[in-house]
Amino acid sequence: MTTPPAGGAPAPAPTPTTTAPTGGGAPSPQGAAPPGGGTPAQGGAGGSGGNGGSPQPGTAGGADGGTPQQGGTPQPAAPDNTVGGSDSASQATARTGQGSLRAGLLRTAWTHIGGDRVEGDKIVIHAGGEHRVVLRTLAAADVAAVQHTFRAPPRWDDVVVDAWQRRSVVLRGPGGAGKTAAAVRLLISARATAFYLIDSVAELTRLTDLRQIAGAGLLLDRPVDLGLLRGPQLAGLESLLRDADAHVVVTAGPEAELDRDLGEYVQRIAHPEALDTVLAAHLSHRIGESEAELVLATDGVAELTAELLDQGAACRIAAQLAWILEQEHRDGAVDPRRIRSRMEQTGGEGPEEWFEGLGDMGLRTQAIALAVLGGLPQEYVSLAASSLLDRFRSDRGVLAASVEQGPVPLRQDPFSQSRRQFAEKLRARTYSAVTRGDFGWLPCTVAEYRNLDYPARIIRHVWSEYRIQQELIAWLGELVDRPSQQVRSFAGTALGLIATESFDHIATQIFPAWVMDEGTGSLRREAIAYALRVCARDPALRTGVRNLVDGWYMSGTWQFQAAAARAYGLCLGGADLPTALQTLTRLGTVDHIQVAIEIGDAFADLMEEDVDTHAPVVLRAIAEMSHEPASRPSGHLAFLILADALATDEPAAGGAPPRSRPTLLRLAADAPPGGELRRLLGYLWSEAISGELFADQAGTVLEAWAAQAEADPQLLDDLVRILVEDVAARSPRAGMLLERYARHWTDRDRFRPLPRSARVLGARLHSAPPARPTQPGGGR
Repeated sequence: MTTPPAGGAPAPAPTPTTTAPTGGGAPSPQGAAPPGGGTPAQGGAGGSGGNGGSPQPGTAGGADGGTPQQGGTPQPAAPDNTVGGSDSASQATARTGQGSLRAGLLRTAWTHIGGDRVEGDKIVIHAGGEHRVVLRTLAAADVAAVQHTFRAPPRWDDVVVDAWQRRSVVLRGPGGAGKTAAAVRLLISARATAFYLIDSVAELTRLTDLRQIAGAGLLLDRPVDLGLLRGPQLAGLESLLRDADAHVVVTAGPEAELDRDLGEYVQRIAHPEALDTVLAAHLSHRIGESEAELVLATDGVAELTAELLDQGAACRIAAQLAWILEQEHRDGAVDPRRIRSRMEQTGGEGPEEWFEGLGDMGLRTQAIALAVLGGLPQEYVSLAASSLLDRFRSDRGVLAASVEQGPVPLRQDPFSQSRRQFAEKLRARTYSAVTRGDFGWLPCTVAEYRNLDYPARIIRHVWSEYRIQQELIAWLGELVDRPSQQVRSFAGTALGLIATESFDHIATQIFPAWVMDEGTGSLRREAIAYALRVCARDPALRTGVRNLVDGWYMSGTWQFQAAAARAYGLCLGGADLPTALQTLTRLGTVDHIQVAIEIGDAFADLMEEDVDTHAPVVLRAIAEMSHEPASRPSGHLAFLILADALATDEPAAGGAPPRSRPTLLRLAADAPPGGELRRLLGYLWSEAISGELFADQAGTVLEAWAAQAEADPQLLDDLVRILVEDVAARSPRAGMLLERYARHWTDRDRFRPLPRSARVLGARLHSAPPARPTQPGGGR
């Protein structure tokens, strides 16, 4: 393979001029061509720092590398970190489902930290070439709330009739008129069967096919590029929307300057004549009609309502008042004075001013921790807040300019405030939920801000307004180093939000130290990729992100090349998949185990972005790596990581309980026999099983698949059919090794014997000729 020309920013670390010995070899002389191609000056993908297998002089050792030599003192021999010589491969192929877990957590983290208001599943629509349009599902609860609480403004019936003369409508109205709710109601009136949010006019105009979401209602809620919308663009979408029986609503405020040719699409709504009916509807939806009537009849509530919901009030004020009335009612007493106080505390004040007024250091650190980890179990938030508070303990305190009470106390009474009181002061909420963590879907109590605008604005505020950058970065690093994938995903995403404010500082002062960290470098490189994923969302930063990662790729230092691999998988591959795959396959020539592991994780990230579409091209790239001698070990390991790390959760159906299937096994089972996908998987499995380096790890991954199939006859049929027809039929040696694996599954000293899987697979491997593609594997 040839090394691509250098592009982008210069490498963050100087290219080493010597290569540490590997397996007893002599160092490469200065100026010698590196094994992977290119010149030392270029620092190619297989440059002197990459293929050497050990860190260069002056670089980090420890967990991710060898032990550096120091001034003539004899040192222990450096560990063998070549791809085939390290024990790390066994750990890398024993993280079942972690790739799929990581993808889901990153979507959740962006929902909470990035201000992505619509939670739930997302649909990616390919719009030709490299363009993709992401549609975010509007939560069913939000649609139901609009259906039950919407109160029609004046002339609403005329608006509905006029709007749906076409498939698109621009809904315009004054501030506080409830345009978003009205837009959803319009889509409900059009009998939309699913509701999706689009972020921008640019994405709307890139749509070329909506057949996969037939009957959908699409909402552009005051998009930032509304000024780019033109009438001919909506006219061009008309036939596309009609074919899919879909509708589009774009909302616009009174300040928006709309193009003249949009006139025929614009419908105007007025402010509701009275908000007391809106309040009653929201409260009835929350606590029931009879209970709502009792609350509204409480002494003083009617007067307070009339005052708060005057002619200038916005519809959201009525919804907010309903929420507070519900909380007061559930607490046992409705006190108009307390309700007024709570409305004053939450009305008209942004999160920045609110944070300034907190004063107490305990509350401030809790507010920051909630901004970073909100949406996770409350224990994570509390522990992180305590850790941050410990960093600020001193005689003088931190944030002293805005703390009137004096220095930070050295001790705090843990019983001074209950969780409920904390939540009240922090404008937060806690609720019972089922979240996905390292051990599957489990019940917990989640803590988060009530207003999804708060996390991003608070993180940006404390970063830019206070001299606590050093403490914040160190604290985020501590969170990243923790074993919880949930915490690491959220902390890395928060770091990305900070990097959008100070990209040059974070890229040059923080990332290099994290990349080279001796103890937890792999975890921190993963978090860096999460952060760059956030930065790449900003068009103004995309070029900078690419230049930075390209510099790491060309650096010739294995730590930076490993970081580049993760970044290509998580933030650059979506926009340019072919380049990302080509880069990862070339990095496969770097003979360092950690680079190979992070290439495997990067392939898993690319697969999870769009499994069905990306699977063939990703597997093709890994097959290319496995075919080339220089990258064969990395290709084998990358495939086994993919087989272990990806899992598909399937809901209960037809009386059967929910289950999880290895994603590669699901793809093979659903693919036609003899097709490309089956041939690729058969080739890669036979290569991994028959190879000299990772046969044990291949057996471990297959045993994990068999363990899932042991109590699932359908899954066992799929597994046996694929192994016999696509693997054993291709390679007699692989078939022999499969028989050996199956025999060992019933050994007496086995902690988890698999008698059913061993019996069925063994019987099929002995039978001849192989079963027809439609014949079950014998598990049922």
